[in-house]
Amino acid sequence: MQHDLFPQPAFSITPEAGRSVPRLWVRRLVIWREPGKIVREITLKPGLNIIWSPDPGTSEAAPIGHGGGKTTFCRLLRYCLGEDSFAPEGQRRRVWEKFPNGHVGAEIMLNGRLWVIMRALGARRRDIAIENGALEEAIREGEPTTGIGPLREAITRAIISDAATLMPPTVGETGAWEAALAWATRDQECRFGHHLDWRDPNTDSRSPVRRASREDRLLIVRALLSALSMDEIATQSRENGEVSRLTSLRAELDRLDWQIGRVRADLAKVLGWGVGPGAGSDLDGAGYRAATAERLAKALELSIEATTTDLERARRARDAARDELLGLDRQLNEISVRIEEKKQTLTYMRSELPEAQARLIKETNPICPICKVPIDRALAEGCGISTATCDLESLQAGIAKRREEVQRMGHEIAALKAKEPQLNSEIARAEQKLKTHEQAVARLERALLGRSASIRAGERLVEDAEKYQALLAERSVIATSVEDISTRLDGIREELAKYRASAAEVVRRLSTRFDAVLRELVPGEIQGEAKLDGNGLTLRVELGGDRSTAAIDSLKVVAFDVAVLTLAVEGYTRLPGLLVHDSPREADLGNSIYSRLFYLVKRLEGFGPAPLFQYILTTTTEPPKEFRSDPWLRLTIRGAPAAERLLGVDL
Repeated sequence: MQHDLFPQPAFSITPEAGRSVPRLWVRRLVIWREPGKIVREITLKPGLNIIWSPDPGTSEAAPIGHGGGKTTFCRLLRYCLGEDSFAPEGQRRRVWEKFPNGHVGAEIMLNGRLWVIMRALGARRRDIAIENGALEEAIREGEPTTGIGPLREAITRAIISDAATLMPPTVGETGAWEAALAWATRDQECRFGHHLDWRDPNTDSRSPVRRASREDRLLIVRALLSALSMDEIATQSRENGEVSRLTSLRAELDRLDWQIGRVRADLAKVLGWGVGPGAGSDLDGAGYRAATAERLAKALELSIEATTTDLERARRARDAARDELLGLDRQLNEISVRIEEKKQTLTYMRSELPEAQARLIKETNPICPICKVPIDRALAEGCGISTATCDLESLQAGIAKRREEVQRMGHEIAALKAKEPQLNSEIARAEQKLKTHEQAVARLERALLGRSASIRAGERLVEDAEKYQALLAERSVIATSVEDISTRLDGIREELAKYRASAAEVVRRLSTRFDAVLRELVPGEIQGEAKLDGNGLTLRVELGGDRSTAAIDSLKVVAFDVAVLTLAVEGYTRLPGLLVHDSPREADLGNSIYSRLFYLVKRLEGFGPAPLFQYILTTTTEPPKEFRSDPWLRLTIRGAPAAERLLGVDL
């Protein structure tokens, strides 16, 4: 072994001045099957407390050490200290079935003042938290429930203090004590794998730290170690905002780069250009704009057989021919209608002539319808009945007139029919004329359309070039914003570095104590370092080189927790000086290190007039011989028979 030129000072701590009792410790834990029937009563003390469930080792006859209730004890302790749940859902239901009227209670000493806590184990929620009182009274039916809130608030005021305002949003001020409790009483399921892993989601603890990221848990640690300020939190928030904006703008730049590349490739293809250097520059955009403008100018100067004036004149001639044809069709239709009407009238008039002739004959030699005497005789001899006479001249004149009308109507029909061949001939000529004009219009439109397509293609090229320039301008603005944000971020990160530097004394103290605890646990050439930087709070162990194994990781966590516990004793943190380790030996902690842990904690009891901390350790591995009895061994339980388990039953 190489001797140090400047040997390390002996391990020592200086308890907080003026303090004679721990800030927070649990004096007693009691489990009731129902009021008046105690299942288990465990008294605890400041300093080291051991809960042991002996493992028989190779003995086949002895019951196993696991399953005795060590972890359940830790969860019930946490439950009494303010956590919302004492077991996963399935286990809670089994406890409810066995203990429908069960309760767990604790006597908690907060700055020397007694708090009595009573919490239900059954489905019925009945929580009591009162300052000054007795468990035996709190368990009685009829005692008013208060909820666990008063205890949480009292601990937050007395210990966490203004560090509660520094908690991340996932925890908030109201969850500050539960966050500290999670750190002080790690889940066994976390396996002591990382110093910032406290609660496993499978334990269903409902602790607010389950939703907290590792970055948020680092903020919790720094707040409780007094290595964080509101100014740093505000600066960190600014950094997060700028990083978010920077990420968004960079994504926008990627989108613009894709669009710019696509539009430029299309322009280059149409113009027959290669990609070439300078892609994406302002000069490149101006070059494409000039080239497309030149192509449009050439399209506007294309020669054509006819002008738009010729097309308008042809369209007017076509429209006139169409109107002429429509007029002739209308005349022909009118003649056809008139011929049909006159034919019907002529038929009617002809049908009336025979009747008129018959009446004329009858009237020429009429018979009186009344007396049946010929009219001539009646006229010669006189009629004593009728005085009317027949006007034969008028009747003859009417028949003659009707015959004239029939003859005239026939002439009119013949005249109308004579017009039809001429109109049909004129319609044929008009149709040919319209067809000629339509062909002329179509020919002119095709010619002008070809010219318009060339012009439109040129216009589209100009539009694409303008779009290319606009995209380049937009990208330039965003790129400038990215540069500005990057510059601001550099400044913000310099500020954050200064804040972290201001916390350097706290971290240095933590690093020194972490190193000292490691040397107590692992005698020899070992060194430890705690470092706070942009990558977070890192723990490093040098033991023949930088070590990082499962066993070393467990050692780091245990040493880190004990180091922080000593700082709490000295009054440097916002932590209560309470630490619960559930089976650290089972998390790959070396047996020799495990044994030294007991002696180290025992040494801590000797600093000051009385221990100013409470360290509770559960284990299946047997403690060193001198720790297997009072005052350190507080409870021995076994996995079998059921009566020797923590709850005295097999769940």
